[in-house]
Amino acid sequence: MQKFHLVVFAFFALLSTAAQAIKPEPVVLKGIGEAVVLGDRMQILEDPESHWSLDQVRNQFASRFRNSEASALSFGFTDSTIWLRFAVDATAAEGSWFLVERYPILDELTLFVPDSSGAYKEFPVGDTRPFSLRPMDLRSFVFPLNTESGGETEYYVKVKGKGALNMMPMLYSAKGLVEYTYIEQLIQGLFYGSLAIMLVYNLMLYLSLRDNVHLHFVMFLAGVLYFNIAVSGYGLQFLWPESPKINEYFWLATYVIATALALYSRQFLQLAQRFPRYDRLLRHYLIMIGMAFLLQWVLQPPYSYHLSTFVSLLTVVLFSWLGWTVWRQGFRVARLYVLAWSVFLLTIFLFAIGNLGLIPFHPIIPYLPHIGALWVVVMLSLALGDRIRFLENERKQLALEAQQNLERHLSDIEQMNQDKSMFLQYISHELNTPINWIGAADSLGGSNSEDSDVDVWAMVRKGQKRLIGIVGTSLRYFDLSDRNQPPLVGACQPMWLIDALVREQSDRIEKSGISFRNRVSPNLRVRASESELKEVFAMVLDNALRFSAEGGNVDVSSEVDVAGGFAHIVVRDEGKGATADQLEKIMEPFFVMGSRHHEEGFGLSLAMARVMVEQVGGQLWAESPGPGRGFSLHLRLALAEIDTANAP
Repeated sequence: MQKFHLVVFAFFALLSTAAQAIKPEPVVLKGIGEAVVLGDRMQILEDPESHWSLDQVRNQFASRFRNSEASALSFGFTDSTIWLRFAVDATAAEGSWFLVERYPILDELTLFVPDSSGAYKEFPVGDTRPFSLRPMDLRSFVFPLNTESGGETEYYVKVKGKGALNMMPMLYSAKGLVEYTYIEQLIQGLFYGSLAIMLVYNLMLYLSLRDNVHLHFVMFLAGVLYFNIAVSGYGLQFLWPESPKINEYFWLATYVIATALALYSRQFLQLAQRFPRYDRLLRHYLIMIGMAFLLQWVLQPPYSYHLSTFVSLLTVVLFSWLGWTVWRQGFRVARLYVLAWSVFLLTIFLFAIGNLGLIPFHPIIPYLPHIGALWVVVMLSLALGDRIRFLENERKQLALEAQQNLERHLSDIEQMNQDKSMFLQYISHELNTPINWIGAADSLGGSNSEDSDVDVWAMVRKGQKRLIGIVGTSLRYFDLSDRNQPPLVGACQPMWLIDALVREQSDRIEKSGISFRNRVSPNLRVRASESELKEVFAMVLDNALRFSAEGGNVDVSSEVDVAGGFAHIVVRDEGKGATADQLEKIMEPFFVMGSRHHEEGFGLSLAMARVMVEQVGGQLWAESPGPGRGFSLHLRLALAEIDTANAP
């Protein structure tokens, strides 16, 4: 029997302890400063059916309250009604104290305050209720507490909403509330003032420059302003105090911002001109934004909020990736764009997932859009200036290139005029010679001397042959100069090409008594067109044989620069040589050394040789110590391959 009494006593003791445990520990308002974080001093009760009354919560379900473990409360998107309970001990309180809920976008928030009779008075507020219902005209929810009567008082708070339920409850003394309000309004004033100034400034720039990138930036700033005014509570306080339903359309700013950002990015990054593939991607993105916008009007909260949040997160990912990609591909203007949007989109991302309850709610989360927007304003202002500077430098570079092209074209035209004049002078001279021969033949037409007829007609035939030669050679030169594509190249062996030409000219070489030495390496292989390289060597060798004295020497040698990747072939003779002035003009078309009455040359062979060599990436030039001291032609061609062991 004694054991039974002990068990009953222990049972009632536990019930008494449990009953005491469910009561909130009162916040003593003496000696605690001007502000108290209340979140972790509250108790929480969830009403899943959203129809419990205050009496039921205080009595029937009182034991279901649980202690809060965080100073910032986050319940995410929920259909439940959340009840909060806290107690205040104002026995030794000095002055007035206030309950302040700093999160301004709660749909429905009701404070239950006990009166002297023990009944509770309701204070219903929220961003879906008229602003005139609030006890104090502030964007935050501010309630005066009953501290004049002293003693311990128990308060209840009822919260419900279609959006994310997040709370940052605080207790402020009168002095603390004034200081909090003053600092907050100062910061908010700087924020909205900066955005307004940038909006007007860029609008003026657009009206002045008619550059759509500024108009798109104005759209972006307008979207940011509307979004922050709606979610901060200033819209309900100053713009539409009796039309709280407007607050429910804060998501409109998401689509304005996303559309403006896409249009801004297309023009700022010059996607259509520089990155057409990414431009097409943004076109598809804009189509998707339009479809989501139409769907947003059909969906009911909280699904409409989920959709706008998804659009925000997609925008974060897309434009962060786009900025980095364009920057990595060498578009320098994108660096400030990346810096601006990366930070802004990161703040929006954290704001979105914080409201979704995917990360622990923190008091700084409601201010993240403000921080991101200010960062964008500063960075994009610098980026627009940088873009103007970049485009100006690009314009100057294009102007410089255009000037250089114009000067080069003028130089080419001047050279063409000189060539034309030289060509006409040359043709006039060449036509005059056979005409004189024909005239001489005509004057001798009455003579009976058969020997004279033979000589005259031989002279006429020679003139005819020369005319045919100059016409054919001139056409060949102009065809080579005007072709747009270089000839097909392959591996050629200069030594064997020269050897074949020497065998073809063996009778001429033997008759002139010239000593010819071919010292080009048989292993040397160069990149060139074999047929044209053979033609070049033929012209060069003909020039050396024609201007060499009887019994002279012609030497052909080669050197290889393996590091440079080219071969150097030199043809030297001991002929007439050339002056410095002649060396400057010797590669020009129709230039003839000595008298134009030389009947074997047309002044085009070296000019044609130079064109053919340069079109395969080579070089051809002439050197001479002076008149009567010999002449050398230098040919430089790219290596194909070489046996370095046997190379000279």
